[in-house]
Amino acid sequence: MTPRRQRTEISGVGLSWLELGPVDGEPLVMLHGMRDVAWSLLPVAEALSGRFRVVLPELRGHGDSARPGAYTIDHFLYDLHRLTGHLDIGPAVLFGHSLGGQIVARYGAAFPDRVRAAVLVEGLGPPARPGEDDPARQIRDHGQRLLTVLDTPARQRPLPGLEFAAERLLANNPRLDPARARELAERATRRSAAGELEWAFDPRVPSVFLSVRRDDTERYWRELRCPTLIVSGDLAAEYWRAQMPIEWDGAFAPGELEARVARFPDAEHVAIADAGHMVHFDQCETLTRAVADFLERRL
Repeated sequence: MTPRRQRTEISGVGLSWLELGPVDGEPLVMLHGMRDVAWSLLPVAEALSGRFRVVLPELRGHGDSARPGAYTIDHFLYDLHRLTGHLDIGPAVLFGHSLGGQIVARYGAAFPDRVRAAVLVEGLGPPARPGEDDPARQIRDHGQRLLTVLDTPARQRPLPGLEFAAERLLANNPRLDPARARELAERATRRSAAGELEWAFDPRVPSVFLSVRRDDTERYWRELRCPTLIVSGDLAAEYWRAQMPIEWDGAFAPGELEARVARFPDAEHVAIADAGHMVHFDQCETLTRAVADFLERRL
């Protein structure tokens, strides 16, 4: 199924999106994660497009959307609000993976009349790291992140070619189908103004997490009162372990994930076996069935 590709300008920032399904279908908005593109969620979107009008925005700094250099969680909330308004989408189902899940949770709490249900896939952030609750360490760690993120140059190192990009996707996602990796390599890269192949995201996007604290995030979880499906991958620790430059297993402590789920007033939790952080890569059909079942029961 070929999605409709569209683009508009929201307050001076060009935003692109994919759309499929009936234009009069129930609205479903699906947000990808950081350093990803809307195309990666397409297999899930296709399976749900018989019932839903599915809109897959590309977050600012990603894909064909603009790279303004300003990436706070509030910028992403604003973009979502204005884009759904531009599309005249009323109360919608919101689906978000990773960073997209954090955006969805905050948006649903801040604008409850705009959200019918929420699906958060690996969207609760990383497990608590050793020493994370130490206030002095929090301040020092923030200082290091600040320098690391804001020193990141806007220009990326060019990629040798699409085959190399596909190999990198497979190295980071060992359960991804090789044919799917090659397809995604085409969608997740672009040609720079100099004609060089590069990843289709702004390397400065991680600055969003300078403005996100877990204790603040949990305030929004408590106010997300719509039916909510929380999906986790049981192998996600391998992702978190690779992301952190510390000796750490990347796993939730006993009861930690359950405690986070309990913060939500009306949430169900599904853990998907043999899936890492990129659940839609590893167990797409299982994820789609879980989402479809939830929406059938709760809408």
